[in-house]
Amino acid sequence: MLLTREQHELALKNSEFILLKLAEAKPGDNIVMLGDTKSYEYSYLFAECARKLGMNICIIDVGIYGGDEKYTKLPIMEPVKRAVLSADITFMVTPQVQTGFDYFIGSKKEADAALAGKGSGKRFILEIDGLDKWQINEEQVMMNRRRAVALYNWLKRADEVHVTTEKGTDLYVKVGSAPDGMYPVMGIIPFYSEVAIVPSFHSVHGVVVADGATERAYNQHGFPIRPNLPGQCELWMEPLRMEYEDSFLVRYSGNPIQVARLDQLMKDIDPKPELCDELGIVTTDSLENGIYGWKEDQSHSIGCVHVAIGNNHQRGEIIHSTEHIDFDINHPVVSVDGHVIIHDGVFEDELILKMGE
Repeated sequence: MLLTREQHELALKNSEFILLKLAEAKPGDNIVMLGDTKSYEYSYLFAECARKLGMNICIIDVGIYGGDEKYTKLPIMEPVKRAVLSADITFMVTPQVQTGFDYFIGSKKEADAALAGKGSGKRFILEIDGLDKWQINEEQVMMNRRRAVALYNWLKRADEVHVTTEKGTDLYVKVGSAPDGMYPVMGIIPFYSEVAIVPSFHSVHGVVVADGATERAYNQHGFPIRPNLPGQCELWMEPLRMEYEDSFLVRYSGNPIQVARLDQLMKDIDPKPELCDELGIVTTDSLENGIYGWKEDQSHSIGCVHVAIGNNHQRGEIIHSTEHIDFDINHPVVSVDGHVIIHDGVFEDELILKMGE
């Protein structure tokens, strides 16, 4: 990679912000990076910064180990697992929608704990592409994360979240003590954050009109139900209308092509992915999230929430089960106990911070 002096300095500056502010790394920390050929040059720049800051760091190239199967058919390698579990901090810089910490350590619970910044050792999914190009607004990034924590704290004491859109979404999700799980997602860095709600049975009612993109189906390795991929964007098609009763998806309709994909998924996957596995309230307003992040499917965009279908029967322990597909809902109005917190892509931060801090 040929960089100008300015690009090299910018990459080191961005790396320093990630290490010190987001990962809260300290001199002497032992850091592991899980990377591949595509990410190696950025990883090396990142490691250069870590060394200058007095940290011990190594890069493990797992690309060949992953192979054409994209990590799905290979056994857990015990040496890699031990490196991740014993490191003070681990950064995964392989494509996050095709891999996950569970691919390397064999535990969905530990992998989802990493998304929330919990578990043994600190683990982050670092979307490193563009390290030499980001013009990070540090105040904005820190506010994204502060907003997520404050909203999470408020939702723990609240009763209900209501999501509506002009296209017809009208969804009610119980919060407070009702969800089987709820987490501020802080482990996808530097630009992303959200509050993930794992609803209990009987706590989700209403209609979702999914007019945005969806994640890849079949455990992130198949084709999306509603793609927004380079060369195949179907967001112009009629949105998917999904009806929930008692947290179960009971009816859906939309463009016949996309409905057929969803029908096939329901036939192929056992247990059937008919549960509302998550309401994700995206709390970032950093434009870079959509430029450098989520490149595999262009989902999780700013100014949206997402509702996931899935088959999670370990709801108090994990967010993502063997099938979990997020459906983006664009331009939502989100209310907590009647108080509007998001409208027209704008967060009511004064209210969120007042209620959550």
